[in-house]
Amino acid sequence: MSTHKPSFGFGKLSEIQPEPTPHASPMAQEIDRVAEKLGFQSREVPIRRKRRVAVEEPTDQLNLRASIADINRFVEWCERERMSYREGFGRLVAKIDQA
Repeated sequence: MSTHKPSFGFGKLSEIQPEPTPHASPMAQEIDRVAEKLGFQSREVPIRRKRRVAVEEPTDQLNLRASIADINRFVEWCERERMSYREGFGRLVAKIDQA
């Protein structure tokens, strides 16, 4: 019995390497700088940053229907207090026992 495994034509897969990522050339950087100076808007898709805060306690999701006025008031309050909706909800729930 032979110990040689057939390759099925995939023997050279390990030779495949990713192409290097092209970096903006100095000329392209200069063009971008001049275009920005002249007020042209970039058509490149902006990268959206997401603020990630690790939560130690178990979480779940709650979906509810509420009036737009109440939702807007809640969102504005959270923005004013610089807190997430989760933190704002927690503060409101803490007020239940104080009433």
